Amino acid sequence: MSYPFLKIHSCNEIVNNVSFVDIDYSAASFNKIPTITTTADSNINIFITNITKTSARLNFSAIYTGNIKYTAIAFN
Repeated sequence: MSYPFLKIHSCNEIVNNVSFVDIDYSAASFNKIPTITTTADSNINIFITNITKTSARLNFSAIYTGNIKYTAIAFN
């Protein structure tokens, strides 16, 4: 019997004066669309769109400059 295993890809992006950033986690080789979590250095809302097995877009509630951390997690 085959058991599912968890794959996790974490990364850090430094952005400057942007309203969104496209992230690429293709190195993780997910077989399914992952769940993505994000954090920022300051008080800003981040919402995620265009999620695929290899990439996604992180949208900010305002023009943002700072550090973004994200983690993509999927069972394969």
